[in-house]
Amino acid sequence: MKHTLVAGSAHLDILARPREKSGYRDRIGSVELAAGGTACNVAFNLRKLGRPVRLMTAWGTSPIDRMMAGHIESLGIDLMVDEVAGMGVAAFAAQLTPEGDLESAVSAMCVDKHTFSPLRIAHAVAGTDLIILEANLNSETMYAIAKAGREAGCEVFGMAVSEDKVERLVPVLPLLTALFANGAECEALMEKMGAADPSDITEATGVTLIVTRGERGAVVYGPDGSRGKIQPPTLQDMRTLLGVGDAFSVGIIDGVVRHGKSYAEAAEHAHELVMEIACRDSCNALSLHTLSNMVDELDGTARYDALTGLMQRTAFEREYKRLEEPGGHALLLIDCDRFKRVNDEHGHDVGDSVLKGVASIIGGSIRKGDIPGRWGGDEFVVVLPPISDAHVVAERIRGAAARAQLYGVTLSVGVAIAEPGEKLESVFKRADAAMYLAKRKGRDAVVFESEASRSAA
Repeated sequence: MKHTLVAGSAHLDILARPREKSGYRDRIGSVELAAGGTACNVAFNLRKLGRPVRLMTAWGTSPIDRMMAGHIESLGIDLMVDEVAGMGVAAFAAQLTPEGDLESAVSAMCVDKHTFSPLRIAHAVAGTDLIILEANLNSETMYAIAKAGREAGCEVFGMAVSEDKVERLVPVLPLLTALFANGAECEALMEKMGAADPSDITEATGVTLIVTRGERGAVVYGPDGSRGKIQPPTLQDMRTLLGVGDAFSVGIIDGVVRHGKSYAEAAEHAHELVMEIACRDSCNALSLHTLSNMVDELDGTARYDALTGLMQRTAFEREYKRLEEPGGHALLLIDCDRFKRVNDEHGHDVGDSVLKGVASIIGGSIRKGDIPGRWGGDEFVVVLPPISDAHVVAERIRGAAARAQLYGVTLSVGVAIAEPGEKLESVFKRADAAMYLAKRKGRDAVVFESEASRSAA
């Protein structure tokens, strides 16, 4: 089965619930810390249904963001995250009512301001047949992903997340199979488009519109002017209403696309997931409840190397798999010259500072979209997209290290260009041969695989 691509928000949820109604500003209650965000909720719910999922999002570089990455990947989700330097922790702080409904909230995320590169979008869409977008993304991003998905033969579904973001969906509507919105979001969309009725939107754009109205159920408006009623599930012992809409949308989409059901039939499929979410304290089917539990869960499974902050080897290998089929990218294998001597003469603390310095140089010498990692010990790797000038980037890294005060450490760099479908092990072997030729030439050098091949002949 192909992946479902989910694109949108993922962040830390901080959910505060008072024990009972009160006129006081400072009330007694409970606080839960969990992984959330509309796209994250959708991805978790799809995993609960046993579906392979790819989650595309963006956040900052804080330890909490990186811890979230490890948590998401530990649940079997293929994570594609762009880290945005300078962005604070991605979080959603919500004040709930005692019944679990949303009273007020403040969100801090960068995914609505972030622009994913065309190459990144192409990699995200590859191998998928279903795409779910949510309006925390900006219009340009949603349109680019939806267009790429349609060209690849994918069904594309949209989710409105609030009244003030629903207008972002307007340019994207003709590319969507269906859009999910609650009553208030639908009214905002109608006002934006000058529509008197939801059916005006569907007939003008060709999109199916599913409007949820809480305990009154939902209405499906078809592009042909049809409309059908969906009965609400029977909910008992409810703990939260936050996230119920996400679960409903996932169940409907899965029923329609994966099981070939009508929207009304798919509602029965959705109700089981809705009832499970409604009885929980968090907003999705797989979220951990506390930050301390999240830390325990992630012990030893970090996505990023603790010393250098670069992607660690296992995560790098996972990231690389997306690039195998198209090929054409460059792999830089970077080895620190005379590093053992630094450890022997100055101690491991100085050695660690040198490794941090090299990592900083690599990070400052590459561009957005390049993938750096620590392979292990004093070896580093970088993947550059096909359009990159690998020699220029490699020389920039080598030259910056040569000019830095790194206790005499310089860099030997081997460069190999991947063939379409070539595995990392094969490309790495050729880059490794080129790197060792750089060592034999006197170190502090960049060598391409072609030169290494001629030398070996």
